Amino acid sequence: MNVQTSKKKFLRNYLELLNGILRLTPRELDSLVLFIQYDPEVACSMQARKHVAEAMNFKSVSVLNNYVKSLKDKQIIQKDSNGVYRYNGIVKPPAHIDQLTFKFVFSDAQVRAGI
Repeated sequence: MNVQTSKKKFLRNYLELLNGILRLTPRELDSLVLFIQYDPEVACSMQARKHVAEAMNFKSVSVLNNYVKSLKDKQIIQKDSNGVYRYNGIVKPPAHIDQLTFKFVFSDAQVRAGI
């Protein structure tokens, strides 16, 4: 199956394809896209939270914090050894990608998905 996209829409399309695994709500997905676009390495910094809250038309950053907590609970973002939030590797598309293939591996009646 081919999915037509553009450089501008690629991140959203990539995360939408993964969302069957990630199980993000539409607003969680919106916030994740905005966070990654703001800073593809450090997740949910205070500056990024202000930017994303404004972009999502929230009255305050505290509203956005509910979505940040959900991203933590779903292991989309995790603290590194220095206490800085980083993105789970699966939500960051590989650099310089022009094609994406999903591979499903059946093992002992369990299905694992890989990229």
